[in-house]
Amino acid sequence: MTDAQKNNVSADLEHGIIDDEQFEEMRDLLEEDFIDLVSTYLVDSEKRLALLRQAHADNDNANGFEAAHALKGASANIGATELIALGGQLQEACRNQTISQQGACIEQLASALQRAERAINQRLGQ
Repeated sequence: MTDAQKNNVSADLEHGIIDDEQFEEMRDLLEEDFIDLVSTYLVDSEKRLALLRQAHADNDNANGFEAAHALKGASANIGATELIALGGQLQEACRNQTISQQGACIEQLASALQRAERAINQRLGQ
């Protein structure tokens, strides 16, 4: 497989992780501030992931809910569809007081965050 083919496969895998329409709408709205938003989003998302892992370890549904809610909302702004869905699942689990059982979901979220970051960087040409 050539490098070009590998890049096309990678692009295909990353397709659907980000809602293109939402992403471009936010880029058009914020113009030069969009890069700052994306950078802040990625840094904050890593922090929220760490908070979710800690909430899981501590069986802390309240803080888990807050972190999941914030991640879901921020992800909606840029159209990170997988993260929106997983954030919603974690919110619901916290409502049901079951964060202690959500280790696999949190790790799915971590993987989705990596995929979203790659997809965002591809769209930004980085």
